[in-house]
Amino acid sequence: MPYKQLLFTCYGGCATGVAASKALIRVWEENQGEVKIGCLPAIIVPAKLKEIKKSEKHLLVDACSVRCGSRLMEREGMTVDRYLELTSELGIKKQKVLPPQELEEKVYQLIRKEVDTLLGKE
Repeated sequence: MPYKQLLFTCYGGCATGVAASKALIRVWEENQGEVKIGCLPAIIVPAKLKEIKKSEKHLLVDACSVRCGSRLMEREGMTVDRYLELTSELGIKKQKVLPPQELEEKVYQLIRKEVDTLLGKE
C-alpha cells in the first residue's frame, strides 16, 4: 500500500542521527496511515525501489555533512521532496554521543514541520 509520505534517515551513530531516528518514529506514531519510515538501504533492491516510488512524497534526513543517505539516493537515481542535513540546519558539529533531550526536541520539531508541510497540514 502506498503511503502519502515515506520518511528516510541515515540512522547515523551520532547525536543528530539518534535524534532523527527517534523523531521519525514519533512522527510515524502521530501520523499512522499517512506516513511510514522507509528502509533506506532497501532502495538498492529493484523490487523494493519500485514499491518505494509508489508513495506520494519522500523526506530524507541526513545526520551530518557526510550525506550518506543523499549519496545513496543519488546513486540509485531517486529524488526526494524534502531534504534535511541536520548538523548544517542546526548549526552544530557532529558528536558521537547520545543526544541530550533538548537536541532530540529540536530535531523532532524540525522534522515534524517538514512532514506537516508535505502533508499539507501547515
